[in-house]
Amino acid sequence: MPPPTSPAEPGPARTAETVIVGAGPAALALGTLLRCHDLGPVEVVDPGAQWLHTWHHRFASQDIAHLRSPAVHHPHPDPFALLATCHASELVRSGQANLPTTAAFARFTSELVDATGLTDAITPASVIALRLLDDGEAVLELSDGTRRRPAHVVLATNRRLPVAPPPLQPAATDHPNVRVGDGCDVRTTPAGGHVVVIGGGLSAAQLCSGAAARGARVTLVARRRLAVRRYDTHPTWLGPRKLRPFRAEPDPTVRSRMLAQARGGGTMPHRARMRLEQLAAAGQLHLRQRAQITGVEAVGDRLRVCIDGQDTLVADALWCATGGQVDVASDPLLSEVQQRHPLAVAGGLPDLDAALRWPGTNLHLTGAAAGLILGPTAGNLIGHRRAAQRITASMRDLDPERADRITTGAGACPQLGSWPTSSTAAPARRTGVAAARTGTTTRQARPTPAGSR
Repeated sequence: MPPPTSPAEPGPARTAETVIVGAGPAALALGTLLRCHDLGPVEVVDPGAQWLHTWHHRFASQDIAHLRSPAVHHPHPDPFALLATCHASELVRSGQANLPTTAAFARFTSELVDATGLTDAITPASVIALRLLDDGEAVLELSDGTRRRPAHVVLATNRRLPVAPPPLQPAATDHPNVRVGDGCDVRTTPAGGHVVVIGGGLSAAQLCSGAAARGARVTLVARRRLAVRRYDTHPTWLGPRKLRPFRAEPDPTVRSRMLAQARGGGTMPHRARMRLEQLAAAGQLHLRQRAQITGVEAVGDRLRVCIDGQDTLVADALWCATGGQVDVASDPLLSEVQQRHPLAVAGGLPDLDAALRWPGTNLHLTGAAAGLILGPTAGNLIGHRRAAQRITASMRDLDPERADRITTGAGACPQLGSWPTSSTAAPARRTGVAAARTGTTTRQARPTPAGSR
């Protein structure tokens, strides 16, 4: 690794006020809020060259029709902004919440990018190295050979390492018909073939439904009984009942255990579970609960899959949807930061300051990596908004711990005024949205559902 930049090598001249690494919903939430408060030039670095590129690919690869998160969770600071642009036909009822369709969310975020002037903010490149000056300022080295030295750097990649069962970790993952994590894609379903899906969460259920819809026979292997839960985190984690004792806990290791307990393993909403039951009744799905993959062997273009050391299946494709984990110690962009500014890490998560800043630097982290500060919803859409509020507050010299507020109407984004207006909303929604858009700022009185995406 090259030596750290020293005062004798002051690095490049100051560039944009803020550089955001990543162009997903976390980056869009922050970019929007920065524009809302006119906080200097913003540059976004992402190899995808367009906003939410990875997000859209993941939704298409799993054939996701609607979000699990309610319509009040999105990148705009006003919770009701998305509802103001939706028709009733674009909302799916789930309990007391409305879930936006994938198409409605995509349209809203596209319009948001245009409204905030962030369309041309993306530099199509990767950050290949992050160096630190002696004063803690970060210098970014890009894949196009250029460098950046902004006043603020925000790592918004929400990077997760896919977790796979031990039998899939060796050479079996090199087989062309074995896919792990985001590599799973229902559009590659072998028509008339046999697909084995590993996992017990919503992603696994969506892969099963997508493969079955494309004519495949499907076997779902889950290591425990399928668990049904409307959201991946209980809604009380959005209010003081759970967050106050969590934030008051001084030991990051204890907070890490609280996170693990709150999120648990993979879960799926009742609607997804019922769809699996329908597929099983139709003979398109074989459900193996409390079972584990114990061996995978390539047999030409096909795979021999062993379950619990006894049963053997022959599959045309093997998709592993067993989630991912955050581990800052394995992130190459953070290697020098950890070396020069050691920080307590628990469960792979850094114990950041209240502004989600790595102490001693001008580097902020968003997404699941901010879990020790924001709680178990840090990697969700609502967590992205809360991260943006904290980071923006610190740039405005305000208290980031008091930034977690609900703001509606023009007060949510002064630079955008009343955008979006409720004029395009379905008649049934206009009254409620207009009544809520008072332009006031309040603390959240009661939690709203904590969806995952």
